[in-house]
Amino acid sequence: MRFLYKMLAICSIFLAFNSHSNAQSSNPGLDEVTAVRIDNPPRIDGHLDDEVWKNIDPITQFTQVWPSDGSPATEETEVKIAYDKDYLYFAFRFYDKNPELIRAKNLERGGRNDRDDHAYIALDTYMDGRNAYLFEVNALGTQDDATITDESISITSFSWDAVFHSETVIDDEGWTLEVSIPFRQLRFPDEEELEFGLMLSRTINRKNERVMWPRIGLEFGNFAALAAVSQYGTLKGIKNVRRGKNLEVKPYVITGVQEVRNDIALEATDVKEEFDMGLDVKYGLSSNLTLDMTINTDFAQVEADNVQLNLTRFNLFFPEKREFFLERSGLFEHGNLRSTQTFFSRRIGLSNEILAGARMTGQVGNVSVGALNIETGDEMGDFLGSNSQNNSVIRLRSDIFPRATAGAILTNLETAETFNRALGADAQYRFGSSSSFTGWVTNVWDSADSLNDAAGNVALNLRNDTYSARFSYTNVGENYQPALGFVRRQNMREYYTRLGYTPKVNFEAIPSINRLNFFGLYDYIEGQDGNKQSTGFELEGAIEFSRRDRFGIEFDNQFERLTVDFNIRPNAIIPTGDYTFSSFRLYGETDSSRRIFGRTSVSFGEFFNGNRTGFNVGLGFRQSQHLTLESSINHTVIDLPVANGEFDATTASVSILGAISRKLFTRTLIQYDNFSRDFRANIRVNWIHTPGSDLFLVYNTSYHLTRDNEVTFDPRRDLIMNNQVAIVKLTYLILL
Repeated sequence: MRFLYKMLAICSIFLAFNSHSNAQSSNPGLDEVTAVRIDNPPRIDGHLDDEVWKNIDPITQFTQVWPSDGSPATEETEVKIAYDKDYLYFAFRFYDKNPELIRAKNLERGGRNDRDDHAYIALDTYMDGRNAYLFEVNALGTQDDATITDESISITSFSWDAVFHSETVIDDEGWTLEVSIPFRQLRFPDEEELEFGLMLSRTINRKNERVMWPRIGLEFGNFAALAAVSQYGTLKGIKNVRRGKNLEVKPYVITGVQEVRNDIALEATDVKEEFDMGLDVKYGLSSNLTLDMTINTDFAQVEADNVQLNLTRFNLFFPEKREFFLERSGLFEHGNLRSTQTFFSRRIGLSNEILAGARMTGQVGNVSVGALNIETGDEMGDFLGSNSQNNSVIRLRSDIFPRATAGAILTNLETAETFNRALGADAQYRFGSSSSFTGWVTNVWDSADSLNDAAGNVALNLRNDTYSARFSYTNVGENYQPALGFVRRQNMREYYTRLGYTPKVNFEAIPSINRLNFFGLYDYIEGQDGNKQSTGFELEGAIEFSRRDRFGIEFDNQFERLTVDFNIRPNAIIPTGDYTFSSFRLYGETDSSRRIFGRTSVSFGEFFNGNRTGFNVGLGFRQSQHLTLESSINHTVIDLPVANGEFDATTASVSILGAISRKLFTRTLIQYDNFSRDFRANIRVNWIHTPGSDLFLVYNTSYHLTRDNEVTFDPRRDLIMNNQVAIVKLTYLILL
């Protein structure tokens, strides 16, 4: 803890030094719109018949970014913007010549709105041209939201759960949408008159068409154009708004029962009942900084991981799914994602419980700041005791000049007797439309001196709407292992090159094809001693059709040098030596927004002096807005010239999404793999009883398939229960 206090003091000095600087503003030449101040707020019901909307001029100049970049939208769109002291209001009229074809089936908050007609609102509240809040609503009014960090967006960006209101109506002219966003959900400068960066987007799903205001070209990417914050328009005229007290309290209570079989040969099981409670608090320290605190944290409602089978000699990556760590997670990113991350939040609470923690995020001047401090242990009695662990992270990132950032990160895992600390620095310079130069370096100090080591990377990314290229160099020390990070491969120097070509297609001549994609890469990896370890050469070509169907072919050639025996399975060992093998893969998928959709791939080729053949099949059925079924099977056949080298690797899953309304939905995930021979089921019911508050019913179970030579299809004989857990968790959000 003393170490953390010292680093927080350094952090404060750094922030004070930079706090006088003004954030960069968005380009003033972009489109501008003025929000209208109103006294009587509209009723958020999706009907645009409120008096306030009648006297506001709409935004109408929407332009395609996809599929025909720069062309006028094929359907008209109108957007009106108003505000009062507490809310920012949007009214959308999405005209559609064929309203019966509007796609609208997702009712799950945070679910697959991309399969429906949907709209985005993005707000750059600091006008820094880098970071923004993103609000998403589909044609049923189903919500999702995200935070854009440094003009980048990913799946984890959508973990932010804002409380805002939205309603829609589908009529004979298309569909309408009303949205109200509380100012208390946003962070913005403490000024009397505000200007926000603004981006508005609409997707007409059946046409595979995305239109935007202002115009942001395809050179910024199709989906990634949403994150091109430096290209946003300007929302002006917001004055004298009320921030509220910026205090949110969310207590929870949880109860459940768990049954576990400790020995598969025994019929007896252990049964344990539990009751617990905890608290999450969000407090706005200032207009720019937010403090999140958690006590006796529980993540029982988090969905299960997808089963993965490891046929490599390196660690598998399982993504973070816990809400506390996901919000603003982009700010804490440092290193090569999913490969050599300085900080990977899933390390926290991996082997023990999260007893209490706090996180501060926000912006001071031109500096983005993130600080995380979490105490873990076996029970609350360990808190700050000799058996607890302190996990702390400090992240700073400064806008040093337009489209350039520099930052630092510090992680520390400390117990009464040991510590592991990592200190890293990084920089990024973005230029052109979506090109960049990036670099980072991290050094680790451990109480065991033999684990002190470093890693780093430099990369040049070049991209426009036709060509792309990436050149990177990564160096990872032999003993590099930040305790709060993720390292897939140590002891290496990697030289990586990837080239891409996306030629423009004449849509009039070939109307069924949207895009052609060609990629090639070469990867060379050597050890710190300079000896070659691995190489990879890959060529890929793909066709994207106008209905979002895709088909592609891939060729891959690999070299692997094993300096120690590789246990691909416990009873199958690949001996040391040099191996070169090639493979082909064919793949295809259909538009997942259709009623019936699917994907498949077939691969075949050599594998460590043997052969490897695999196929993957996925099938989905969107019965209605109340039921969606998806299933997949991944089957690989391995034939190696070693003892026990002939085996199969199979995973299978079924996902069932059921929804009664936008407030009540359930998801079931059933999985099986033939390595563990376990059937797993995760059933999760979510009732949003009030905005921001949930009732979760969760049931997890696992059954082991016995190793009888014959399967009798009698569950009492073929399956043995490993464990089962039933949980009820109630949360309630209190706004103060």
